Amino acid sequence: MRPEAAVVGAGPAGLLAATRIAEHGFSVQVFEEHTTIGEPSHCAGLISVEGLRRLGPRSDPSFHQNTVYGGRIYAPNGECIEVVDSRPRAYVLDRAAFDRHLAERATDKGAELILGQRVEALKLGEAASLQLGAHTVDPGVIIDAEGPGARLLQAAGHSTGQRGVISGFNVELEGVDLDRSIVELWFGKRHAQGFFTWVIPTDDDSARCGLASRSGGLEALKGFVEKRFGIETPLKIKAGRVCTGGPVRRTVYGKLLLVGDAAGQVKPTTGGGVVLGGLCAGIAGDVASEYISGETRDLTQYEKRWRKEYGFELRAMLALRRLLNRLSDEQLNRALESFREEDLQFKAQRLLEMGDMDMQSGVIREALTDPALLGALARSLGRLALGELLSLF
Repeated sequence: MRPEAAVVGAGPAGLLAATRIAEHGFSVQVFEEHTTIGEPSHCAGLISVEGLRRLGPRSDPSFHQNTVYGGRIYAPNGECIEVVDSRPRAYVLDRAAFDRHLAERATDKGAELILGQRVEALKLGEAASLQLGAHTVDPGVIIDAEGPGARLLQAAGHSTGQRGVISGFNVELEGVDLDRSIVELWFGKRHAQGFFTWVIPTDDDSARCGLASRSGGLEALKGFVEKRFGIETPLKIKAGRVCTGGPVRRTVYGKLLLVGDAAGQVKPTTGGGVVLGGLCAGIAGDVASEYISGETRDLTQYEKRWRKEYGFELRAMLALRRLLNRLSDEQLNRALESFREEDLQFKAQRLLEMGDMDMQSGVIREALTDPALLGALARSLGRLALGELLSLF
């Protein structure tokens, strides 16, 4: 039977788009090249409490590993500040189990999952079709949730111009000494060029440790793990790609909609894409359903809606990411030193308490309009460096 919609990729964005289409009562097939949902998993697995609520699923023991309340931010010289909230701020997920949970929700609504099926090619034109070996599928709408690079679209002759995709590496550690309620973020070009290193506790004595870097990330992670935890190689390290460059130029190509990492709907500050990608996927599901029903003949409504809803948030986070990428290790050291010397940690604490981990423009605005914080940042980083961020507000 010809599906009314097809989704390529059974990650969170693809599954959430399929769920929304099925909820509207239309047939949708999800094609996933791997034989098991959620594998291979190379995600850090941290999602905000608010973000999970926005997406719809409730926290469930099947995928909820831990709850964190705050973090320690380390400068390149090893000095740190700690900010902790009294309420839970984020959940640590078993991402493979979380994806399987989303898959069950999708099939419960009527979506059809087809595993172990690689889509070989995409054809765009008056109609849109997917080539699966000798078999062709020509649904009314196609949603591409493949991940960074949008392989099928590239092969069809359309470049998304996606930038800022860097290599990410993760390793699961056992028998380590840490605070299970605190995430650690380590900055410094020695380990992570263009990003940071993270330590996310999954239990009392276990953690997920990783980093993203423009080069040398694998060896850098091994060196960090040995220095921080005294654990030497060999380690079973998982590799993936982290999107830090913001949205692609265009997310609608005829009857094809890009969602999630393929669309660059990822927080440039942290590389987290589950929440914003999932929310945009919901919009894609709504617009696809309206198109199938004949309510609209304009699939570019998807582009307009998601950019209106989340475009500024992503621009603000991208400006902050560009600022961080330009800073030297010495500037980062000075910034943290300023916070400590000028006793601004209580202001950072307040920003954590009022801030939204996914919609970060509010906390960025607050930091830039607070005279004490702005002064400390300008003195340590330079007002010129803050220019792009300041221009947004």
